[in-house]
Amino acid sequence: MQLVSGGIHREAGVSLRHVERVLQAMSQKTALHHIITASCYVTDSKSIPIARSMWQKKLRECKKVEDSEMHNDETPICGLLAVVVISHLPRDAAIEWHVVAAVDDPLQRKHFAMKMLSEGFQIECESVESSSASCASISVRLSLISPSTSHLDLDGPLHDLVAMFKQAVDKLSEDCSASPLSFRAFFKEDVFDAETLQKGLQEYLEKYLEEKTPALILVPVLDLPGKDVIHITCWLS
Repeated sequence: MQLVSGGIHREAGVSLRHVERVLQAMSQKTALHHIITASCYVTDSKSIPIARSMWQKKLRECKKVEDSEMHNDETPICGLLAVVVISHLPRDAAIEWHVVAAVDDPLQRKHFAMKMLSEGFQIECESVESSSASCASISVRLSLISPSTSHLDLDGPLHDLVAMFKQAVDKLSEDCSASPLSFRAFFKEDVFDAETLQKGLQEYLEKYLEEKTPALILVPVLDLPGKDVIHITCWLS
């Protein structure tokens, strides 16, 4: 139960290798490219690009192995990644992964992305649907265009954010009967008031999703990549 020494680079590599081994223990044919959604927790903003880089490196290695076995030139559609900065992890770890995988054909998954501007913010949305149409993952990011965070009017952007999320749900294939289960909102705690955020998101989720409203989970974080101030991950099954 001792963490590997060597800093964030070493921890990131070993921890992802362990993730892959756990996946293979659950199902022998499962590898990192079967992950459909991943959340990565780090304790330092400088670790964000390291975590992303290691994620991409391991996925490339996974693809090389797959290509050598299958002689396939197609690119698998990999899971959506969220990297967030928090104050502390168990055993003073520098990095931790939380993943959900689907035993499907990543080459046959469906993916789409869209973006829009909303009152000083940019909203970006991505969706990955499993090839079996049994589950999906949706990611929505709200980033600040203006450098100022004072006197932010959140009502319009939150409305547009949830409206875009609803569009993503509606774009799932006709064969997909998956419903949104957990609407996890990582938000920069120095930018938003949790109570205001909770009230606004809940109101618009109930308005647009009605009986399919997912459980809203607010997670305050110290930092997010780039100019992101909210990163939402939703699991559908």
